[in-house]
Amino acid sequence: MSNKDIISQTAERVTPISIRDYAVSRGWLIQDGFRQRVWLLNQPGDGFRQLIVPIDQDEDWDSAFRDVVRRLAEYEQKSETAILDGLLNTDADVVRFRVSGRAFSGGIIPLNKATNLLDGARKAILSSACSVLNKVRHHPRLSRAEPDSLINKCKIGQTEAASFGIKIICPLDDIGEPRILNQCDPFARATTLLLINACNKIVDGIENDNVDRMLEEDGRLQPIVTSNLCEALLRMNAENEDAELAVEVSWASNPRLPAPPSTKNRVTFKPEYFSALEEIFRKLQPANELDEERFYLGTVETLSGDVEKDGRRAGEVIFELLIPDEGSVRAKGNLDAPGYEKALHAHKEGFGYVSFRAILHRGARIGRLERISNFNEITASAPSKK
Repeated sequence: MSNKDIISQTAERVTPISIRDYAVSRGWLIQDGFRQRVWLLNQPGDGFRQLIVPIDQDEDWDSAFRDVVRRLAEYEQKSETAILDGLLNTDADVVRFRVSGRAFSGGIIPLNKATNLLDGARKAILSSACSVLNKVRHHPRLSRAEPDSLINKCKIGQTEAASFGIKIICPLDDIGEPRILNQCDPFARATTLLLINACNKIVDGIENDNVDRMLEEDGRLQPIVTSNLCEALLRMNAENEDAELAVEVSWASNPRLPAPPSTKNRVTFKPEYFSALEEIFRKLQPANELDEERFYLGTVETLSGDVEKDGRRAGEVIFELLIPDEGSVRAKGNLDAPGYEKALHAHKEGFGYVSFRAILHRGARIGRLERISNFNEITASAPSKK
């Protein structure tokens, strides 16, 4: 689809009031005394820049809309696609998570890595929402009423080219009780603001080589950098050793809710930053979660065992563990021959689960399972063929 067709399709979905509000939120001023049915807007300090926005969507709407998009793109030094995206989401903050590198130049990514990006993005927003409610360094549970409600309202936007990324559209509807939260901003805005501020704080600490001081200062009052957020960021870049991760927030273009002042809305985690991010994750992990044997349920993702002397395979297996209130956690462990055979069968069937008891040592990118016992395959009935 050509850019012209995209703009024409968007013109049918955007109202004149949405354009007016978008422009006003970017500092354009409506000029009074214009008798035609249009809004005339000027940019302060530059009387030569004007926008003419028709109040009615008549037969000239498409060409007028195209002209407004072109002028906004020139002024903001953005692509027309970015302007269209802002016009379509005037009442929502948009959070973009993007991985880039040689492996993603064509906008194509292996399915398992795309799953990591989506799961990590969900956890990043969820952990930030939990931090709005409770400023602690580690959230043992990521399931709470307000964060869950926000996640249910969020939508995924179209993947963007030139890298691989997703955009999460966070509507600014009231979902909680701001009086209880003691804040004026909608819960979604408080979440997106905390997320980008925490990411900026992490990167500043890494780039200035003062991670310990950053963590000490962050923990004095109300910490916003959590182990959960670090884990989510690392999950998005799992197995991508030479890729960078960018997190960006586009604030809703609603003049009644101005963009946060003095907030850097885009932050980039370069490939060499992830070892430091992994160390931050470990420092924020609570000590009481170590060495505790628990029951786990999950799926078998990868088998890397070797043939033993008796001709049977045994060895390393990677699992996707389904943990209540957290979602999925990837971890690896070694199985003996009987357990490996069950894991292989569950993997081949494609619709089976495995259960076992083990000690899970949380890892930044992948966890480690020790003392695996009571390993069993839980096989669902195969789908009937009609």
